[in-house]
Amino acid sequence: MKDLIHKNIREVAENYFKKSDIQEFNSFCEQLAYKTSPKDEASDTNNKQSLIFKTQVDLLITFASNRLEQEKLVTLLLHISKAAITIGEFSTAIETAEKLAGITDGQKEYENILANALLTIGEIKSRQAEWETSFNHLRKAKELFLKKKDFIGAAKCENIIGTIYGDMGDLKQAIESFEESLNLAQDKEDFILQGKVEINLGIVNTILGKFDEALSFFRRSLLNFEKAGDNMRIAEIHQNLSMVYLKKEDYDLASKEVDEAIAASRKINYLQELGISYITKALICTKIFDFTLANAFADKAMEVAYKLSDKLTIAEVYRIKGMIQRNLKNYTLAENFLLTSLRLNKEAGNQLNVAETSNELGLLYRDMGRIKDSEQRFKEALEYFKQIDAEPEIAEIEAIMKLLK
Repeated sequence: MKDLIHKNIREVAENYFKKSDIQEFNSFCEQLAYKTSPKDEASDTNNKQSLIFKTQVDLLITFASNRLEQEKLVTLLLHISKAAITIGEFSTAIETAEKLAGITDGQKEYENILANALLTIGEIKSRQAEWETSFNHLRKAKELFLKKKDFIGAAKCENIIGTIYGDMGDLKQAIESFEESLNLAQDKEDFILQGKVEINLGIVNTILGKFDEALSFFRRSLLNFEKAGDNMRIAEIHQNLSMVYLKKEDYDLASKEVDEAIAASRKINYLQELGISYITKALICTKIFDFTLANAFADKAMEVAYKLSDKLTIAEVYRIKGMIQRNLKNYTLAENFLLTSLRLNKEAGNQLNVAETSNELGLLYRDMGRIKDSEQRFKEALEYFKQIDAEPEIAEIEAIMKLLK
């Protein structure tokens, strides 16, 4: 009977209800034992689990509303929204956080809870490339955290703000936000949060071609998260270590690290990181000319990205598919994929990904003999890489452009 309750809901519920209450809730969940035919069982497993989670959350909120005092109810809602983020149920996370914000808005004793709800919404919206909405929620949350002298909460907001600037390609502003986040957190001995910020600083240094600095940030944060047994962050760090080695063209180490990331993500059903890791695996396969496997991992990444409405990952998958088809000399299909990636990245306002996709279009048009188009795309990419002082990319593009003359 215990297995009828979704694992993530059971973990939350056990902190708020007596065994007898959980047994009663379990009897409700028994009615949600959705059936699948043997033929469809394998393909429907993820959809079925998603449906069970969403419907059980609805039931749990109603169940809790009749049994818990308001103080416990709002903390329960907060925990549900965080659990939903972990497994990639973003729509449920937002709905729960918005309900929580509605309950606590204007109530002084719940300002910290309200701030956490706004933080949750801001974090999800940042992953869906809804930058302005995310900024608004995060800044309101930070203001409330500072009002309550919750510097760790404020540091979390500033860290996510930094990731948004990074995703938009404004690395200078991203670094400023990450450093502010560290300043807010460093006196509070929150090594986990400091580790998260160090991951982001490692990512920025990877983009800038400062690989030794990046490796130092990642390895330092990995020690803290391994001690804490935080599989979410362990997965993220292995994925980012893989990206450093990929940039260094050490494909064996890159593959080893991303396999660690995939294993850690699967262990806790961390879909967001799983999708990113599949992209990295596809990139590695492209670099070693295993295009069949590269395409398979790109398709896996796309499946996850559409489930999460992750626009940046969707755009990145199209870029990789364009790279694959260029190498296979399917130039028309490659152009279609790359132009789609370029459009999506422009719509999302991601300057870095726009530059990387422009670079790929430059390579494609070079291979097609369209030299003027190639030069134009390389110039567009070079302009941005010079803005952020990304030396490896600058040197590579300039070397290619010399050969076009």
